[in-house]
Amino acid sequence: MPFHPEASLEKSPYLLFSGEEQYFIFPGPGGELMLQRGSGAAWDEPRLLVPRVEKYCAALDSSRLPHLVFTDRGSFYHLVLAPEREEQAPTLFYRDESKECGHFLLAGDRRGGLHFICLAIDPAAKRWWLLHHRYSGSAWEEPRVIDFGSGTSQNYGELAVDARDCLHLAYRVEGAGQAGLYYRSFDPESDNWSKALPLSDSAAVDCPSIAVDRQQNLHLLWRGRLDGRYYVYYRFMGGPEWKRSGWRPETAISPGLEEPPFPFICHQAGGLFIQWLEGRTLRRYRFAGDQWERTAPQHFENPLLLRSSALSHEGSPLSHWILVESGGAAAGAPLSSLLQLAEEDLESDFHKLRRYSDRLIGRISHLSTAKDKLEKEVQEKKKEILLLSQQSERAMRQLRQELEGKDAELKKLREDFNGIVESMKQKIEQGSRQREAERKRYLEELQGLRKERRQMEKILQEKEKTIARLEAQLREQQYQMERLREENEMLTAKAAERWSLKKLWERIALHKKPLA
Repeated sequence: MPFHPEASLEKSPYLLFSGEEQYFIFPGPGGELMLQRGSGAAWDEPRLLVPRVEKYCAALDSSRLPHLVFTDRGSFYHLVLAPEREEQAPTLFYRDESKECGHFLLAGDRRGGLHFICLAIDPAAKRWWLLHHRYSGSAWEEPRVIDFGSGTSQNYGELAVDARDCLHLAYRVEGAGQAGLYYRSFDPESDNWSKALPLSDSAAVDCPSIAVDRQQNLHLLWRGRLDGRYYVYYRFMGGPEWKRSGWRPETAISPGLEEPPFPFICHQAGGLFIQWLEGRTLRRYRFAGDQWERTAPQHFENPLLLRSSALSHEGSPLSHWILVESGGAAAGAPLSSLLQLAEEDLESDFHKLRRYSDRLIGRISHLSTAKDKLEKEVQEKKKEILLLSQQSERAMRQLRQELEGKDAELKKLREDFNGIVESMKQKIEQGSRQREAERKRYLEELQGLRKERRQMEKILQEKEKTIARLEAQLREQQYQMERLREENEMLTAKAAERWSLKKLWERIALHKKPLA
């Protein structure tokens, strides 16, 4: 039966390589999150890390310190996996209960920061957003929107970081029954995301994977479908002036397949590999120099995909997928062992060794010729020095004294230079502390202003309610006055009518009075 990992990608465990320490983070059977630490072949017993999580992701920062981001009922938490004695409680940094969030991506940079990207969907409004949360090393910034659109499709992607801390994001966007592949980059100097660049508009785009190699070239891999068959596609951007040259045209690097493969790029043993999983067979290509070399395929009985995070020898963050044998562990049970992949096949190793041997032989021959030449020159110089020493012994002693004096001056210059460097380091550290203090003060002032604004808005709402109540009372009084005026007019009319009747009776009485 073919192995299809897409259905459980968001529940894949994480394996973090922090120097000699490894951190294996995996979900438990009851919705909890477990942690297992290891060093080499020795692993501790799994322990409970978080009692309840919905989605999670993990990565290393520039100091090789593991970080975990997870959600629980609309709340986003950040947990630093420090040693046991220093481990702290998770920190709440964002809350959004109106949206469904998933497809988490987390990567560190050389500056000690973190970048967290997730897909947020509003099912009621049928809208989606790609959000970028940035952690500066001490606090999380407000999220910014990378892209958005209508619908509730799974618009997910993959993330890579280069040596300049630029983010490279490849993601799919689905609409009207068709999915497209897009690319954006984030420049930390300008603090902006680039415009979306379409890379493929085939009928079915899935499983994008992007990576940066040592020469800062970009490699992109994804799966597409054409005429009822599945293909693995590849694009490259690199070489001199790669920003202007742009992406090379897409190339299908696999034959037509009946079952959908799962393509991914991984870093292994200092090399870059593009791989795809056909059922339970792994096809592999290694990037050697400026071309891809095919390696022997591997077969897995119980394949398990893991998210891996590590740092290269140059200190660049590496976040990618790796495939291991699960050892036949029961579903939901902690894994007691992981069988690592073979590093490389022997045939490619022999080619690589032969290539290095040819280079070394040529280098040895060149050095041998240079050595003979230098020995001849040394013999000639010795003869010249002997003649000069016999003719000018006094000049040589004077030269030695001058050299000693120059050595003393050089020593003093080195001491002065070291003092200047230490002073500059202290000033730089002081400036950094001052900037950090100013930034914290600014954040505190900003929080205070936000609090004052909320208070003013509350007071304004109360004033508006009071004005509305007074206006209602005024309308009621005007209504009462109008009624009183109408009653007054009626009373005045009645009084006038009574007065007329009284006059009439007086006249009648006057006419009826008898004559004297």
